[in-house]
Amino acid sequence: MQEELIKAIGEVKVLSKAKACEVLLLKRRRYYRWLRARAKLLSETAWNRIRPEEEEAILEAARDKRLVDLRCAGLMVYGHESGKFHCSISTVQRVLVRNNLQAPYIVPTRKRPLKPDIRLLMSEPKKIFSYDATDFYLTSHLRVVVIPILDLGSRKFIHYGVRVISFSQKDVMDIWDEALWGENIDTRQLTALSDRGTQMKGRRTKAHLIGKWDIRLEFARPYTPDDNAWIEAFIKYMKYHPDCPHSFETVQDVIDWMAEFQKLYNDHPHSSLGYVRPNEEHEGLGNIIRQSRKENLFLARQKRLEYYRAQKAEVLRYGLGRDRGSNRLLGQNLEEKIPWNGQRSGIDASEKGGFKQTPPLFCVKIAD
Repeated sequence: MQEELIKAIGEVKVLSKAKACEVLLLKRRRYYRWLRARAKLLSETAWNRIRPEEEEAILEAARDKRLVDLRCAGLMVYGHESGKFHCSISTVQRVLVRNNLQAPYIVPTRKRPLKPDIRLLMSEPKKIFSYDATDFYLTSHLRVVVIPILDLGSRKFIHYGVRVISFSQKDVMDIWDEALWGENIDTRQLTALSDRGTQMKGRRTKAHLIGKWDIRLEFARPYTPDDNAWIEAFIKYMKYHPDCPHSFETVQDVIDWMAEFQKLYNDHPHSSLGYVRPNEEHEGLGNIIRQSRKENLFLARQKRLEYYRAQKAEVLRYGLGRDRGSNRLLGQNLEEKIPWNGQRSGIDASEKGGFKQTPPLFCVKIAD
């Protein structure tokens, strides 16, 4: 009825809009409010929105049993070839989703790897080794790659390899062989932690470490250096050590510094080990040294306590042996120091019922 009234008033040519509303018993303000609401509805609708006829054609094609195997792209092609509707693939998909004929599209997400859990392995030495690669540049701008291997349980600098310009999976395999031959440990209980570099996660490297040495491999998450923070901090300490040269002339200079740093690092007390040297911790002496220090601290505390008690007792004995005053009355002292001239004091006279005025004893003493 609203649409018919708006159409009737709009087709009037003889009368004005106000007269037409008056004849139809319609308020003019209501008529214009209807026009504004209709204009707003038209302005919010996209100009290229598909028509209801096109949407019905898409739904009819989607419900056709002969086209049930076609996806949105196939229905789009069918509509263009048959001439029933002409639209894009996304429009077909929106119409199907809006009418519950197709599940909404979900963007496939790649499963992110989990953070390696190695905290329990760090409680003992020779359980988990971490390694990474870092660069040193000579004065001639030649790149020298150093690959250190660190025992995270004892913090011992196990081994290192030096390569020029770059390194490959074969280099990683050789460096690991040298390190494990020197350590002579049971590799079946060993875990290797590294980042996801091509040389570390390559097929040949994994086959060699797992197949030959039976080592369990752990890899840090992509773009997450915190997962292997121990080797990162070790490399920074290696480069910024006070004894590290400011520049290197030859590759041999880098090799010499690595050999010197390995001795300095392994013989220096480490704070995370309770200030035990990595060499001692690696040999299994860490718990013995820490327990010995605790016992020494306990004995030193006992000696300090005995010394304190002895000093306190000496002070008390000194205070008791010193003459700190007499227990006699004040009157007795005065009688000994001031000679009596035959007159009693006012207190003695009052006790006998009489009173004789005598000069104050204190005044006589002060006058003397």
